[in-house]
Amino acid sequence: MHGRVRSQNSLHIQLEPPLERRAEEMVRDFYRFDSRQRRVLVIGAEKARPVSSVGWLDEWPDLADFDVVIINLKTLDRVTLVKLSRVDKDRLTTMRQQLFNLMMSKGEIYCILAPFLAFGSYVYFPDGSMEPEWSNLNWSPIGFSFTEIRGETVKIEGEVKFEEYLRQVSGWDCYLNSTASLGYIEEQLRRDGKLKQGEELFWQNYPLAMNRYGKPLAASLCFGIRQEENKYGEPKIKFMSDFLHLLPPPTKISVEDGIDLLIEEAKGLPARTITPDWVELYHVPGEEQIEAKIAETVKRMKAAEREQKKLFQTYRELQRSKSLLFEHGENLKQVVADVLQRMEFSVKDYRMAEGLLVLQTRFGKMILDATGRSGPAQMEDLQLLLRHAAFAQEEDGRIWKGILIFNHFRLEDPSCERPNAFPAEVVARAREMCLGLMTAEGLYACFCKVSKGSMLREEFEERLHKALGIIHLPVVEPHHTQPMLRFTPPRLKMD
Repeated sequence: MHGRVRSQNSLHIQLEPPLERRAEEMVRDFYRFDSRQRRVLVIGAEKARPVSSVGWLDEWPDLADFDVVIINLKTLDRVTLVKLSRVDKDRLTTMRQQLFNLMMSKGEIYCILAPFLAFGSYVYFPDGSMEPEWSNLNWSPIGFSFTEIRGETVKIEGEVKFEEYLRQVSGWDCYLNSTASLGYIEEQLRRDGKLKQGEELFWQNYPLAMNRYGKPLAASLCFGIRQEENKYGEPKIKFMSDFLHLLPPPTKISVEDGIDLLIEEAKGLPARTITPDWVELYHVPGEEQIEAKIAETVKRMKAAEREQKKLFQTYRELQRSKSLLFEHGENLKQVVADVLQRMEFSVKDYRMAEGLLVLQTRFGKMILDATGRSGPAQMEDLQLLLRHAAFAQEEDGRIWKGILIFNHFRLEDPSCERPNAFPAEVVARAREMCLGLMTAEGLYACFCKVSKGSMLREEFEERLHKALGIIHLPVVEPHHTQPMLRFTPPRLKMD
């Protein structure tokens, strides 16, 4: 005969004298404060805390390794629950197993309740109970339920655990039902061989706060194993778990402040009294002057932060120009456009051919192509320009000039020897077709010189217009310090 399951709301058991001390240790007065430092974990945290805290989608430690696990069910909304079902479908199953181990090893669970959420098919247990495949209550070893209805009256009788927390609750959205399912726990105990013949499983419900018609708004649940009742009706307790505490969310303070109160409760610290709102009507001499100074300081700090962000943005954009020395492909074209715009040129995409740019100068429009490879340029690098630049005419009949900007990768130290970027046959073909050839390194050097004021933008523009074949530009000059810029043109956003 297998062990049986029994549920009851209160425990009234006559114990034989030899078992009194043992029963006292097992039933445990859960209103006590531990003197040792307890390990606390918060699940569903929204801010950093001095104790361990994780979000629902974060990587978790072993929950059974803590003394108290605080669960913020308010952050397990439908979107998060759906993401959890897709990202880690075993998360709630693993969580339930670890919390079962926690309750079996004298660990407590504090849960801030939230409206019930569920989807998917149903799972059935040996005792005939069932539950949805996915719900925001699947993590609980003890299957509990509640009735969703609104109210305001909260009655706390006597000194109870979580008293200071419960005094921050002035309204509620549900009350707890007086039934529970132990199907999962029975399954685990039988699997581990801890529920034997002649023994039965039972659960306890200790109300902490009630509404005006006696329904529990907060309660502490636990389970135990005892011998089946004999003919004298005196069952003997074999084991009692620790507690699962179900708590309504606070209404007078935020949920995050409520979690702070629960952390203090878990660590056994003296209950902190929450400052009532009416205290703000009283003022200490000098308080207003200090508040004004604080407000002014915060204002200056925010202004400094905004300035810092602008400087960092400008700095990152300037640093991006160095990509001319090593980038290739589409990234190189974007950097070329950005650098030319910083030199106050107008640069747009060429609508007749994807990948080409149009540079507007005082001498007319030029078509730019930017490419790169590890090694010298080849004839094929000119093909795109040959198909468009030499035959593209404006409405006034002038021929557009084509310019190839080539980068043969400065991935090694600048002192390393490399072959020329443009072989003789490439230069000859470019002269024949009235194309210009320039290196990305030369463009970077011109950008630096124009920024410092040692070279005029018009001089660079004239070289682009007049030169055929290779366009001779300054060489790259490494600097160890940042020179003072002659101008900092406004940021121009590329499409």
